[in-house]
Amino acid sequence: MEDEVSRFFTILGHPLRRKIIQYLGDHDYGGFTDLKAHLNVSTGTLYYQLDLLRDLIEQDEERKYHVNEKGRFAYKLLLESGEKFASSRYVKRNRTAAGYVTLWIIGWKLISRLYGMPKLAISSVALILFYGAWVTRLSGLYPIAFIYVDRLPLPPSYIPILFILGYLLVNVLANLTSYIAYGTKEGVRQLLLGSAVSFLPSITLPTAYLVAKELQAPLTSLQAQILMLIGMGYSLCFLTSAISLSKGLAAEKAAFPASVTLYASLALAFILTAL
Repeated sequence: MEDEVSRFFTILGHPLRRKIIQYLGDHDYGGFTDLKAHLNVSTGTLYYQLDLLRDLIEQDEERKYHVNEKGRFAYKLLLESGEKFASSRYVKRNRTAAGYVTLWIIGWKLISRLYGMPKLAISSVALILFYGAWVTRLSGLYPIAFIYVDRLPLPPSYIPILFILGYLLVNVLANLTSYIAYGTKEGVRQLLLGSAVSFLPSITLPTAYLVAKELQAPLTSLQAQILMLIGMGYSLCFLTSAISLSKGLAAEKAAFPASVTLYASLALAFILTAL
Protein backbone atom coordinates (compact mmCIF):
# COMPACT_ATOMS: atom_id res chain seq x y z
CA MET A 1 0.00 0.00 0.00
CA GLU A 2 2.77 2.41 0.92
CA ASP A 3 4.53 1.68 -2.37
CA GLU A 4 1.35 2.65 -4.25
CA VAL A 5 1.00 5.85 -2.26
CA SER A 6 4.68 6.62 -2.79
CA ARG A 7 4.33 6.13 -6.55
CA PHE A 8 1.23 8.33 -6.62
CA PHE A 9 3.01 11.18 -4.85
CA THR A 10 6.12 10.70 -6.97
CA ILE A 11 4.14 11.08 -10.20
CA LEU A 12 2.68 14.37 -8.98
CA GLY A 13 5.96 15.53 -7.47
CA HIS A 14 6.90 17.28 -10.73
CA PRO A 15 5.39 20.76 -11.24
CA LEU A 16 4.66 20.14 -14.95
CA ARG A 17 2.65 17.03 -14.18
CA ARG A 18 0.70 18.88 -11.50
CA LYS A 19 -0.08 21.63 -14.02
CA ILE A 20 -1.33 19.09 -16.55
CA ILE A 21 -3.71 17.51 -14.02
CA GLN A 22 -4.79 20.98 -12.87
CA TYR A 23 -5.51 22.09 -16.46
CA LEU A 24 -7.47 18.95 -17.35
CA GLY A 25 -9.41 19.12 -14.13
CA ASP A 26 -10.28 22.80 -14.63
CA HIS A 27 -11.29 22.40 -18.30
CA ASP A 28 -12.65 18.81 -18.27
CA TYR A 29 -10.48 17.96 -21.28
CA GLY A 30 -7.62 19.30 -23.35
CA GLY A 31 -5.89 18.61 -26.64
CA PHE A 32 -2.15 18.25 -27.07
CA THR A 33 -1.89 21.70 -28.68
CA ASP A 34 -3.85 23.27 -25.81
CA LEU A 35 -1.57 21.74 -23.19
CA LYS A 36 1.58 22.65 -25.11
CA ALA A 37 0.49 26.30 -25.37
CA HIS A 38 -0.55 26.40 -21.72
CA LEU A 39 2.69 24.89 -20.41
CA ASN A 40 5.02 26.50 -22.98
CA VAL A 41 7.18 23.38 -23.29
CA SER A 42 8.64 21.44 -26.20
CA THR A 43 6.73 18.66 -27.94
CA GLY A 44 9.11 16.01 -26.62
CA THR A 45 8.87 17.25 -23.04
CA LEU A 46 5.08 17.23 -23.10
CA TYR A 47 4.89 13.72 -24.59
CA TYR A 48 7.31 12.52 -21.92
CA GLN A 49 5.25 14.01 -19.07
CA LEU A 50 1.97 12.70 -20.52
CA ASP A 51 3.50 9.24 -20.73
CA LEU A 52 4.38 9.37 -17.03
CA LEU A 53 0.78 10.40 -16.26
CA ARG A 54 -0.77 7.49 -18.19
CA ASP A 55 -2.24 6.02 -14.96
CA LEU A 56 -4.13 9.26 -14.27
CA ILE A 57 -5.26 10.40 -17.72
CA GLU A 58 -6.80 8.89 -20.85
CA GLN A 59 -7.68 9.91 -24.40
CA ASP A 60 -11.02 9.83 -26.14
CA GLU A 61 -11.71 9.08 -29.82
CA GLU A 62 -10.89 12.69 -30.73
CA ARG A 63 -7.47 12.36 -29.05
CA LYS A 64 -8.49 14.73 -26.26
CA TYR A 65 -7.00 14.11 -22.82
CA HIS A 66 -9.21 13.61 -19.75
CA VAL A 67 -8.47 12.71 -16.13
CA ASN A 68 -9.70 9.24 -15.19
CA GLU A 69 -10.92 8.16 -11.75
CA LYS A 70 -7.44 8.25 -10.24
CA GLY A 71 -6.82 11.54 -12.00
CA ARG A 72 -9.95 13.11 -10.52
CA PHE A 73 -8.78 12.05 -7.08
CA ALA A 74 -5.38 13.63 -7.77
CA TYR A 75 -7.06 16.81 -9.01
CA LYS A 76 -9.12 16.99 -5.82
CA LEU A 77 -6.00 16.61 -3.68
CA LEU A 78 -4.24 19.31 -5.68
CA LEU A 79 -7.13 21.69 -5.06
CA GLU A 80 -7.00 20.99 -1.34
CA SER A 81 -3.25 21.28 -0.91
CA GLY A 82 -0.99 21.20 -3.91
CA GLU A 83 2.09 22.04 -1.87
CA LYS A 84 1.91 18.66 -0.13
CA PHE A 85 2.89 17.01 -3.37
CA ALA A 86 5.96 19.15 -3.79
CA SER A 87 7.21 18.67 -0.24
CA SER A 88 5.85 15.25 0.70
CA ARG A 89 8.28 12.70 2.11
CA TYR A 90 6.83 10.27 -0.44
CA VAL A 91 8.21 12.21 -3.40
CA LYS A 92 11.26 10.38 -4.65
CA ARG A 93 13.52 12.41 -6.87
CA ASN A 94 13.55 10.06 -9.80
CA ARG A 95 16.03 12.13 -11.79
CA THR A 96 18.83 9.81 -10.71
CA ALA A 97 22.12 9.75 -12.57
CA ALA A 98 21.35 6.25 -13.87
CA GLY A 99 17.90 7.26 -15.11
CA TYR A 100 19.26 10.40 -16.76
CA VAL A 101 22.05 8.47 -18.51
CA THR A 102 19.57 5.82 -19.65
CA LEU A 103 17.39 8.44 -21.35
CA TRP A 104 20.45 9.61 -23.28
CA ILE A 105 21.52 6.05 -24.17
CA ILE A 106 18.15 5.19 -25.73
CA GLY A 107 18.12 8.52 -27.60
CA TRP A 108 15.12 9.93 -25.71
CA LYS A 109 16.87 13.06 -24.44
CA LEU A 110 18.61 13.82 -27.74
CA ILE A 111 15.47 13.39 -29.86
CA SER A 112 13.30 15.25 -27.34
CA ARG A 113 15.61 18.25 -27.44
CA LEU A 114 15.77 18.23 -31.23
CA TYR A 115 11.96 18.22 -31.39
CA GLY A 116 12.04 21.38 -29.33
CA MET A 117 14.48 23.08 -31.75
CA PRO A 118 13.07 22.58 -35.27
CA LYS A 119 15.73 24.60 -37.12
CA LEU A 120 18.58 22.70 -35.46
CA ALA A 121 16.72 19.43 -36.03
CA ILE A 122 16.35 20.04 -39.77
CA SER A 123 20.03 20.88 -40.21
CA SER A 124 21.00 17.85 -38.09
CA VAL A 125 18.85 15.56 -40.23
CA ALA A 126 20.42 16.92 -43.42
CA LEU A 127 23.89 16.35 -41.97
CA ILE A 128 23.09 12.80 -40.82
CA LEU A 129 21.61 11.82 -44.17
CA PHE A 130 24.50 13.38 -46.09
CA TYR A 131 27.11 11.69 -43.92
CA GLY A 132 25.31 8.35 -44.02
CA ALA A 133 25.04 8.38 -47.81
CA TRP A 134 28.68 9.49 -48.13
CA VAL A 135 30.27 7.03 -45.71
CA THR A 136 28.29 4.04 -46.97
CA ARG A 137 29.32 4.84 -50.54
CA LEU A 138 33.00 5.02 -49.59
CA SER A 139 32.80 1.85 -47.51
CA GLY A 140 31.21 -0.10 -50.36
CA LEU A 141 28.59 -1.63 -48.05
CA TYR A 142 24.98 -1.76 -49.24
CA PRO A 143 22.50 -0.30 -46.72
CA ILE A 144 18.99 -1.68 -46.23
CA ALA A 145 17.63 0.56 -43.47
CA PHE A 146 19.67 -0.41 -40.37
CA ILE A 147 21.24 -3.45 -42.05
CA TYR A 148 24.34 -3.67 -44.24
CA VAL A 149 25.33 -6.33 -46.74
CA ASP A 150 28.49 -6.58 -48.83
CA ARG A 151 26.78 -7.45 -52.08
CA LEU A 152 23.61 -6.73 -54.02
CA PRO A 153 22.74 -7.02 -57.71
CA LEU A 154 23.30 -3.27 -58.06
CA PRO A 155 26.35 -1.16 -58.96
CA PRO A 156 28.04 0.67 -56.03
CA SER A 157 26.88 4.01 -57.41
CA TYR A 158 23.39 3.14 -56.12
CA ILE A 159 24.56 2.93 -52.49
CA PRO A 160 23.74 6.56 -51.52
CA ILE A 161 20.28 6.19 -53.08
CA LEU A 162 19.73 2.99 -51.10
CA PHE A 163 20.61 4.81 -47.87
CA ILE A 164 18.02 7.53 -48.51
CA LEU A 165 15.45 4.93 -49.59
CA GLY A 166 16.10 3.05 -46.34
CA TYR A 167 15.40 6.22 -44.36
CA LEU A 168 12.12 6.71 -46.24
CA LEU A 169 11.21 3.04 -45.79
CA VAL A 170 11.65 3.31 -42.02
CA ASN A 171 9.30 6.31 -41.93
CA VAL A 172 6.65 4.65 -44.11
CA LEU A 173 6.67 1.43 -42.08
CA ALA A 174 6.73 3.19 -38.69
CA ASN A 175 3.88 5.54 -39.61
CA LEU A 176 1.80 2.82 -41.22
CA THR A 177 2.24 0.35 -38.34
CA SER A 178 1.49 3.05 -35.75
CA TYR A 179 -1.71 3.93 -37.59
CA ILE A 180 -2.87 0.33 -38.04
CA ALA A 181 -2.04 -0.70 -34.48
CA TYR A 182 -3.04 2.43 -32.55
CA GLY A 183 -4.85 4.74 -34.97
CA THR A 184 -2.25 7.50 -34.61
CA LYS A 185 -1.98 9.85 -37.59
CA GLU A 186 -0.06 12.74 -36.06
CA GLY A 187 3.68 13.20 -35.71
CA VAL A 188 4.67 12.42 -39.31
CA ARG A 189 6.92 15.48 -39.59
CA GLN A 190 8.49 14.89 -36.18
CA LEU A 191 9.17 11.27 -37.02
CA LEU A 192 11.04 12.36 -40.15
CA LEU A 193 13.41 14.18 -37.82
CA GLY A 194 13.65 11.56 -35.09
CA SER A 195 14.05 8.59 -37.42
CA ALA A 196 17.11 10.21 -39.02
CA VAL A 197 18.74 10.30 -35.57
CA SER A 198 17.96 6.60 -35.18
CA PHE A 199 20.36 5.90 -38.08
CA LEU A 200 23.34 7.25 -36.15
CA PRO A 201 24.18 3.99 -34.31
CA SER A 202 23.90 1.88 -37.46
CA ILE A 203 26.26 4.22 -39.35
CA THR A 204 28.98 3.06 -36.95
CA LEU A 205 29.62 -0.02 -39.09
CA PRO A 206 30.39 1.68 -42.44
CA THR A 207 32.42 4.31 -40.54
CA ALA A 208 34.53 1.66 -38.79
CA TYR A 209 34.75 -0.33 -42.04
CA LEU A 210 36.08 2.70 -43.89
CA VAL A 211 38.55 3.67 -41.14
CA ALA A 212 39.85 0.09 -40.90
CA LYS A 213 40.29 -0.03 -44.66
CA GLU A 214 42.23 3.24 -44.65
CA LEU A 215 44.47 1.88 -41.88
CA GLN A 216 44.99 -1.29 -43.94
CA ALA A 217 43.54 -3.37 -41.12
CA PRO A 218 40.20 -4.51 -42.56
CA LEU A 219 37.49 -5.77 -40.25
CA THR A 220 36.92 -9.48 -40.07
CA SER A 221 33.49 -10.86 -40.91
CA LEU A 222 32.85 -11.54 -37.20
CA GLN A 223 33.86 -8.02 -36.17
CA ALA A 224 31.61 -6.51 -38.83
CA GLN A 225 28.67 -8.65 -37.75
CA ILE A 226 29.13 -7.72 -34.09
CA LEU A 227 29.28 -4.01 -34.93
CA MET A 228 26.19 -4.30 -37.10
CA LEU A 229 24.23 -6.10 -34.37
CA ILE A 230 25.18 -3.50 -31.77
CA GLY A 231 24.29 -0.69 -34.16
CA MET A 232 20.95 -2.32 -35.00
CA GLY A 233 20.12 -2.68 -31.31
CA TYR A 234 20.80 0.95 -30.52
CA SER A 235 19.05 2.12 -33.69
CA LEU A 236 15.99 0.15 -32.58
CA CYS A 237 16.10 1.93 -29.20
CA PHE A 238 16.47 5.32 -30.89
CA LEU A 239 13.62 4.58 -33.30
CA THR A 240 11.39 3.49 -30.42
CA SER A 241 12.09 6.82 -28.68
CA ALA A 242 11.41 8.74 -31.90
CA ILE A 243 8.08 6.97 -32.44
CA SER A 244 7.10 7.38 -28.79
CA LEU A 245 7.82 11.12 -28.79
CA SER A 246 6.33 11.87 -32.22
CA LYS A 247 3.20 9.72 -31.88
CA GLY A 248 2.53 10.27 -28.19
CA LEU A 249 2.75 6.54 -27.46
CA ALA A 250 4.08 4.84 -24.37
CA ALA A 251 7.52 3.33 -24.94
CA GLU A 252 6.21 -0.24 -24.77
CA LYS A 253 3.67 0.56 -27.49
CA ALA A 254 6.20 2.40 -29.64
CA ALA A 255 8.47 -0.65 -29.52
CA PHE A 256 5.98 -2.58 -31.69
CA PRO A 257 6.15 -0.41 -34.87
CA ALA A 258 9.91 -0.06 -34.34
CA SER A 259 10.29 -3.86 -34.21
CA VAL A 260 8.05 -4.35 -37.27
CA THR A 261 10.26 -1.89 -39.15
CA LEU A 262 13.41 -3.78 -38.19
CA TYR A 263 11.98 -7.21 -39.08
CA ALA A 264 10.70 -5.90 -42.42
CA SER A 265 14.20 -4.61 -43.15
CA LEU A 266 15.69 -8.01 -42.28
CA ALA A 267 13.21 -9.74 -44.59
CA LEU A 268 14.00 -7.31 -47.41
CA ALA A 269 17.74 -7.83 -46.93
CA PHE A 270 17.29 -11.61 -47.07
CA ILE A 271 15.24 -11.38 -50.27
CA LEU A 272 17.64 -9.00 -52.03
CA THR A 273 20.79 -10.94 -51.14
CA ALA A 274 19.15 -14.15 -52.37
CA LEU A 275 18.61 -12.68 -55.86
